[in-house]
Amino acid sequence: MHPLVKLCTALAMVLTITTFPPAAGWRAPAVGSLLAAVWILSRVPAAYVLRRLLAATPFIAMAAALPLVSAVPGAILVAAAVAGKAYSAVLLLSLLAATTRIEDLVESLRMLGAPRGLALTAALMHRYLFVLLEEWRRIARARDCRAGGPVRTGRTKAWAYQAAMVFVRGWDRADRVAQAMLARGFQGSFPRLRRPGPRPADVAWGLAVAVAVLALRIG
Repeated sequence: MHPLVKLCTALAMVLTITTFPPAAGWRAPAVGSLLAAVWILSRVPAAYVLRRLLAATPFIAMAAALPLVSAVPGAILVAAAVAGKAYSAVLLLSLLAATTRIEDLVESLRMLGAPRGLALTAALMHRYLFVLLEEWRRIARARDCRAGGPVRTGRTKAWAYQAAMVFVRGWDRADRVAQAMLARGFQGSFPRLRRPGPRPADVAWGLAVAVAVLALRIG
């Protein structure tokens, strides 16, 4: 499926799901079944999605706990609705990220009218994240070699020093990369091969899924 269609469909589904009332009744399991079907059709491994749902659980739990501690009317239903909507959004965005390259997502954002600076920053952050992770592993490997094994005492202090070293090295690496890009004539955008627009079948599939969620919301 074309990346632009996937992005628009995912955003439309997330926005529609967020407008569901807390007492959704039978519509909540219907939306869950639809999301499960989308997950199955995407063929994304369960471990990939479950890891991201688990990583988001602490933040979702804190958001869901707010109605309970605030004693709002129907606090349990509201908390359940907050958790369900948050997990649905994380699931959809995880499927989108797993099936679409970051370059295609950035290009789709540009096609939707997103500022060029925002799209460029997202692309550079994605590429540079792996550089920072590699620097973290290199510093950790060097520390373990000098210490004769993993650090067992004073881990917090060691990790603080390690994070500081990653920041310093990352800053220097970023400056050198920026100078190299300017020397090669970088004009603010990465060259991309022109790809065809969305096919009618892709648009029809995306509209069918988005309309199905909207129909459940209205019904």
